[in-house]
Amino acid sequence: QAKQIEYDLFVKLRDNVESSARRLRSTATALAEVDVLAGLADLARTRGYCRPLLGREPQLDIRAGRHPVLDIVEPDGTFVPNDTIAGQDGFMLLITGPNMAGKSTYIRQVALITIMAQMGSYVPADSAQLGIADRIFARVGASDELSRGRSTFMVEMVETARILNTATEHSLVILDEIGRGTSTYDGVSLAWSIVEHIHDVLRCRTLFATHYHELTEL
Repeated sequence: QAKQIEYDLFVKLRDNVESSARRLRSTATALAEVDVLAGLADLARTRGYCRPLLGREPQLDIRAGRHPVLDIVEPDGTFVPNDTIAGQDGFMLLITGPNMAGKSTYIRQVALITIMAQMGSYVPADSAQLGIADRIFARVGASDELSRGRSTFMVEMVETARILNTATEHSLVILDEIGRGTSTYDGVSLAWSIVEHIHDVLRCRTLFATHYHELTEL
């Protein structure tokens, strides 16, 4: 009898939920939206974020920008804010420096700030003026797909080719250490030609981090 009563109560509850399913789903959706917006608002208030200005012209003008993750996980005062300025006068930023100099952090920071701005969030900076990006492309890290017959170098080249074939002048591209998966001279040649193609053909905002100091001649 106890089991039957428990089952009857369960069926009654199930039927009540089913009859109110549409209202419950709409309520859950509304609560989720409020939760996201409240979380972003609280983050902006506690971390001193600014309201970004978005425009149609492709530009990047971020003053005292900060990486949204490292700004929180690192002790206060550890992360040094930095500027990013790119537009019609110079949309290709070539970033060199030694290991652990912050190259990867810097380019990812710009991509994350752009994503946050376009999703309607305030951003970790003193000010930010951004041209809306139709897409954000990233070629970072070193990984392989051996089960699919792709070496680290092949993965890198396939992803880079996708960027070169689909990016437009309104895209934002971040490239990290292109050419690292092959010999030095081959890697320099690849990096050099990719930079030239982006600059001369795609003409999109690009942050290119590299150890190839030869590219500074370019």
